[in-house]
Amino acid sequence: MTRLPRSTRLLWLIPLLALAGCSGGEAVTKQSIAKARKVWARAQIDDYDLDWTSSGTNNAYYRVTVRNGRVRSLEQVLPEGRTVELHPGKPEYFGVDGLFLTMAEELAQLGTDRPFGQAKGSKAVLLFTPDPKYGYPQSYRRDIVGATLPVAIDVVRFVPNPPRTKPSL
Repeated sequence: MTRLPRSTRLLWLIPLLALAGCSGGEAVTKQSIAKARKVWARAQIDDYDLDWTSSGTNNAYYRVTVRNGRVRSLEQVLPEGRTVELHPGKPEYFGVDGLFLTMAEELAQLGTDRPFGQAKGSKAVLLFTPDPKYGYPQSYRRDIVGATLPVAIDVVRFVPNPPRTKPSL
């Protein structure tokens, strides 16, 4: 396999960094994830409602209910507004802890032989924006040179400690 000269590889990286710069956020590192997780842990939010979207390889809108730190219900909101209840094998990936886990797993991908299915040595930019008060990831971006689509996750609604619904009689 012919390897591109270093100067050519750097030229590919410039637009990627510019694109990443436009989306804002801070670099995803073990330290930045740990810092945001610490803010999240300090907030002690065990009950919350969360809506988030993903775009790129998977375009979806999720509505998540977390109680006592566990995902209790998960719905996908379809484009026309109808909701479908989901029962994934690992529902914990859909709450705030799961968003942190996703970022950590994707960061680890950079150290593999074929990160995100791309050639070894592929360049990637991982950015996220932690909520300043609660620490949860408000947004996450993954842009990879050579990949057809960037990945974006955006929290569109976060309600900490929502009011409890009264049981029906």
